[in-house]
Amino acid sequence: MKIYDLKVMHMKNPVIDRRPEFSWKIESTRQNVLQRAYRIVVRNKDGILWDTGKVESRCQAFVEYEGEGFKTAERYEWTVTVWDNYEEVSSASDWFETAFLRDKDWCARWIECTIDRQPASEYSFGAAYPPVLFEREFDTCGEIESARVYATSHGVYVLKVNGKRADDREFAPEFTRYDKIMYYQTYDVTKLLLGGKNSLEMYVGDGWHFSTQARPVMEEYHKEPSVLFQLEIRYKNGTIQTVASDGTEKCSLGHIVYSDLYQGEKQDYRIKNTEKYPVDVKDYGYEFLRSQPIPPVRPVRLLPAVEVITTPAGEKVVDFGQVIAGRARVKIDALKDQEITLEYFEVLDQDGNYINTMFAPQKDIVISDGKPIEHEAKFTFHGFRYIRVGGLEEVRKEDFTAVLLTTEKENKGEFRCSDERLNRLYQNVRWSQYNNMMSVPTDCPTREKAGWTGDLLIYAKTALMNEEMTPFLSSWLDIVRADQQDDGVIRIVAPYMKLYEALLLQTVKKFGDEKVTGVAGWSDAIVWVPYDMYRMTGNARVLRDNFEAMESWCEYIIRTAEEKRGYHDIPYDYDRYLWNTGFHFGEWLVPSRPDDTGEQYGICKESAFYIAPFFGYMTLLRMKEICRVLGEKEKEERYADRSKRMKEAIQKGILLAGLLPEYLMGGYILAFAFDLVPEELYDSYKKDLTDLIRKNGNCLDTGFLATPFILDTLCKIGEKELAYALLWQDKRPSWLYEVDHGATTIWEAWDADDAKSGGRYVSFDHYAFGCVDEWICRHIAGIDSDTPGFSHVIIRPDGGKRLTSCERTFECEAGTIKAAWDEKGLCVSIPCNVTATVEWDGEKTEIGSGDYFFR
Repeated sequence: MKIYDLKVMHMKNPVIDRRPEFSWKIESTRQNVLQRAYRIVVRNKDGILWDTGKVESRCQAFVEYEGEGFKTAERYEWTVTVWDNYEEVSSASDWFETAFLRDKDWCARWIECTIDRQPASEYSFGAAYPPVLFEREFDTCGEIESARVYATSHGVYVLKVNGKRADDREFAPEFTRYDKIMYYQTYDVTKLLLGGKNSLEMYVGDGWHFSTQARPVMEEYHKEPSVLFQLEIRYKNGTIQTVASDGTEKCSLGHIVYSDLYQGEKQDYRIKNTEKYPVDVKDYGYEFLRSQPIPPVRPVRLLPAVEVITTPAGEKVVDFGQVIAGRARVKIDALKDQEITLEYFEVLDQDGNYINTMFAPQKDIVISDGKPIEHEAKFTFHGFRYIRVGGLEEVRKEDFTAVLLTTEKENKGEFRCSDERLNRLYQNVRWSQYNNMMSVPTDCPTREKAGWTGDLLIYAKTALMNEEMTPFLSSWLDIVRADQQDDGVIRIVAPYMKLYEALLLQTVKKFGDEKVTGVAGWSDAIVWVPYDMYRMTGNARVLRDNFEAMESWCEYIIRTAEEKRGYHDIPYDYDRYLWNTGFHFGEWLVPSRPDDTGEQYGICKESAFYIAPFFGYMTLLRMKEICRVLGEKEKEERYADRSKRMKEAIQKGILLAGLLPEYLMGGYILAFAFDLVPEELYDSYKKDLTDLIRKNGNCLDTGFLATPFILDTLCKIGEKELAYALLWQDKRPSWLYEVDHGATTIWEAWDADDAKSGGRYVSFDHYAFGCVDEWICRHIAGIDSDTPGFSHVIIRPDGGKRLTSCERTFECEAGTIKAAWDEKGLCVSIPCNVTATVEWDGEKTEIGSGDYFFR
């Protein structure tokens, strides 16, 4: 037996400022291995801080520290020992560091730019300003043992020591609600320091903080970029030197004329030396600072250009063969004063020419100084497959490399099968996940770049099956809570951006409300996402961390239902339990009913009649289960009673009253999915639903909130073949239609390709409808579980007679689960500390860990 993959806070060797949790995995050459007990010992240079003793338990993840308090900026070693059911014993050790644990650990001062920066963009889409360079010189005085820089900024920054980058992270300090949560980063700069004179630079772009559209809605805004840094140098003689921002620094403007997350960046390499200015010292405080709890945004993959196209319009377009988020590295050798333009876009128009399907230009500009360079934008990112190039005499594909930027996360899943179209669909899902998990889960890397709550509500399980998402999602939920209103309302995006503030206020007023209200299926993410994290990983800590916010949101649903009459004339005894007022997106993006975002909000209002009460009920039902898990007995009883009343009100006040819109497929799907259909309506609802699908040519006609449930619902009501017909459908709207029409990511809307004819803003890179991957994993590959954290696995493949082979892996908290089947049989791998039920060829077999083959 061997212990491996030791993690603290589900990261390798993190720098932390909160009580940690520990996890590990076990491997063995034996079969049927179970962990019987564990022991964790945490120590520092002074001795043992925590010793659990031998704990009889199968738990191997989310084991929370219960020892003495930590000291600031120290390294700690931890050792885990495991006993298994064969009486084997194994141990392994690793380490983590602490950051600043108290505000008074900071002696650095906030320093702010004094330069009167002027907007320099040629576009009308918001204001774009030049980045600011902060500089400081200092001396070292001995043989260095270690050195750490703790730094952050208002704006996004790059840190250099002696002219070299401290690491390759991008967009620090990440995207948060800065007045309540701002991350600072820790850098090991030991190898970058010199004896004697040294320099430290922080180059700061506007990023999210100063963006006209993206800046979070906050109580206080800063006019100019500012930075905070503290360098701690430990010498081998035992002394410590602190170099901290204190007002002696200088600031200047560099060769970047402007940089904006939406418009792009302009770099003028002719600009060499600029005047240096003093800085202002500011008292912005430290109470909102937290050590970054997630891995950084990094360049994780490079994609060489595959082709240079001369379009029918005679323009040069570089094709990378794949839609990604990031930017390009371009080798440029041009005459002095030559202006080169790089216009990033996702698709060619119907004639094969450049087309912008976004409301921002996504355009980078370079002005040459006559010397060869390798250009890359510094403080912006784009969503693109193509670049239209202007200003170069010769455009060569070998000069262009696309750089994929995403929050770094470990891979946790793989899929392949005998149908190449399904393989491409899976790759599209993965690419959209890469492209939209950048600091926060964004809707798209092009148009809005926003952390939409509804997208993650329907996609969280899929995300967790493909990548290590626990730190990332936990971080984002912290921001969701920070943006929660006093009345319990969860915003539709987190961080809540200026882009939506006025728009949402105008919208809710059309529905009779004076302040922003909760939105069914979007605001519910505060309950659904932690719950899905718990089911997928066994993480109960995320339930505790978010419990107060969940409760506040659930009480908002209950209170709103009681206080306001709904859209239809429903008896008060039922209506008081129906959340059916105010603005809701409802069945957003129903293919047959495109929303007319005008005065009436079309399909939103029609479908909100059932979406809001359905999701309100389901949210409270999940809250009841969360209370049970956390031992909140009285609250469990409250939500059990209230959800029961809601279900009765939905059944008698809506369904049996004949008020469900018979022409909207999503209403039937959700009614079945949430077990709301009364027995006397079961047969008629089933017939109505299947008739709708067949009349629609065996194509779905569901929008944002019903699509995730359509295939499961059809299986649930005994229409498995119809579910397979929908999955393998190649007419629009369908998943494989996108594949057959060249998609390399998941489209925002089923009819997104209509945008190729112009006149429409739409993204070709939204991850949400990629939630079908989770269904494919469970039903076709056959990997499922009936326990939190996959401690017991169900392997039940069913290819629907359309595949001859299929293989899926999923790395759960215990290790890698694998199911691979073909015409010869089924191969199954179960990790240690997991049991499984295998259903294959009409037989059911109970197994433990190990590798198995079933003929």
